[in-house]
Amino acid sequence: MAGFFSKIFGGSSNEQQAPVAPVAAATGGNQLVLGAHMNGTVHELSQVSDPTFSTGALGPGAAIEPTEGVLYAPADGELTVAFPTGHAVGIRTPEGVELLIHIGFDTVELDGKHFDIQVKKGDKVKRGDVLVKFDLEAVKAAGYDITTPLVATNHKRIVASTALHQSTAGSAPITAGDDFLVYSLNQ
Repeated sequence: MAGFFSKIFGGSSNEQQAPVAPVAAATGGNQLVLGAHMNGTVHELSQVSDPTFSTGALGPGAAIEPTEGVLYAPADGELTVAFPTGHAVGIRTPEGVELLIHIGFDTVELDGKHFDIQVKKGDKVKRGDVLVKFDLEAVKAAGYDITTPLVATNHKRIVASTALHQSTAGSAPITAGDDFLVYSLNQ
């Protein structure tokens, strides 16, 4: 799987994910504050079970273990990827940050079963818009880890640093839309 994502989104499987430190809320400047993409529990990317994400091969970010089956847009932007299986979406923000959100690990194997994608490639979205609805319990019952990472795939070009928002430090519960992740952007 790492080879597939590396071809599409860049990155090297040898990269290590730096720990994500909490920071204060962005106050403008060159920061992009993302909203939580789900209701659930926040986890540092290094803690997730899939090495493609935990090593930072796809980019810096964080993950949420969901408590409900709804994926929300973390920022305004345009859908650059909307897999018909509903398991993953990509968004390009107005700042140029390319986000990948992947619902669970290996969930592509479900071939869309239990997923209802609400958007299509090219759609404009606003922070908080519903992107995908899914049957959380059915996906878990099928044996899949449902932890959902959010990463910046073009981080080498645009992201200077990544940090959890101060309100999400540690493995804490979060509500969709709450400030979640801060990307400091290159000038």
